[in-house]
Amino acid sequence: MPQAYVYSAREYGNMLMCLGEALGNASLALRIYRNRFPNVRHPSDSRMITAAFQRVLENRPIAPMAAGGGQQVNVQTEERILNVIRQNPRLGTRSAAKLLRRRGLPTVSHWTVHKVLRRNRMRPYKIHKVQALLPNDRVRRRAYCRWLLDQQQRAPGFIEHVIWTDESTFTRNGMWNRRNAHVWSDVNPYATQETGHQTRWSVNVWAGVFNGKILGPVFLPQRLNGSAYLNFINGRLDDMLDNVSLAEYRRAWFQHDGAPPHVTRPVRERLTELFNDRWIGRLGPHAWPARSPDLTPLDFFLWGYVKERVFDRECDSADEMRGRIVSVFNKLREECVEDPTLMPRVHESTQRRARLCIEMDGAQFEPNLIRSQRI
Repeated sequence: MPQAYVYSAREYGNMLMCLGEALGNASLALRIYRNRFPNVRHPSDSRMITAAFQRVLENRPIAPMAAGGGQQVNVQTEERILNVIRQNPRLGTRSAAKLLRRRGLPTVSHWTVHKVLRRNRMRPYKIHKVQALLPNDRVRRRAYCRWLLDQQQRAPGFIEHVIWTDESTFTRNGMWNRRNAHVWSDVNPYATQETGHQTRWSVNVWAGVFNGKILGPVFLPQRLNGSAYLNFINGRLDDMLDNVSLAEYRRAWFQHDGAPPHVTRPVRERLTELFNDRWIGRLGPHAWPARSPDLTPLDFFLWGYVKERVFDRECDSADEMRGRIVSVFNKLREECVEDPTLMPRVHESTQRRARLCIEMDGAQFEPNLIRSQRI
């Protein structure tokens, strides 16, 4: 294969430094370059230096790329690039190129690294944040998922008839994602987003999913304890159950996680009065596995939907945030009506996650879900 370029990016850079010394006189720059670098290849025509300068002005690579595949890399250099990436798979292309230059490959640029990786069918994959697990968590997660799928097999529709619940705290600073924060404009508006406010407030919210319906939001005390949670069960939850038909109530199960307010004796006794042994939770008749937000539709579906829309702009007060939360919940209910497949997909995702958790022997599994399966 013919060589795709004559000079390296570093050599072109040296030529342009000479061009600067020559105050833009390309012929003089060529003479300076030949005198200063006698042991390297020299252009036969000063127009090569002028062309390199023009590429820089046009924000193109200083070393021209050939139409037949671009800058060529020999086998030894390519293998060294691949070895660096295999040893440090989280390196960016610029960091890898910098490391390689320190190791004796002065002409390797981040473009070279990127091209070698693509030629070898390597792609940058997103790193997923997952819940940290303790040593015994995997056994409990696997046992719970087997029990859940067994219940679903024995009584089809079981998962839909679980009252899946959770609490979440909405703070003033909300979610700040710099990667997605931008303003389109023909000039830089130097837009800012205030964070780290000295005056802070938060809103504590309960929500649920049951039989294709969205429950809540219910605003709880900022500091939730067992007594306040029991008051919620005897008040708002009891009112919700009054609106459930007797047939649905007899099939209904209740689920919550192992937060401290959930495990007080009065709370557990009241849940047993309401549901007999049909409830899931820490110290309950059917244990909820700790550190398992990936198994409940509140975490993998509802809270993400709500917070993304609540925090799309800043709230100036807790009351404004409460109003926005209510508005987003109402919008979600409208979407459930407009798309009757939405909630069935959520329930199907709950089953799919349980199966995958078993396949992963109780370990974190969300990176293995393809995008279309995540709801």
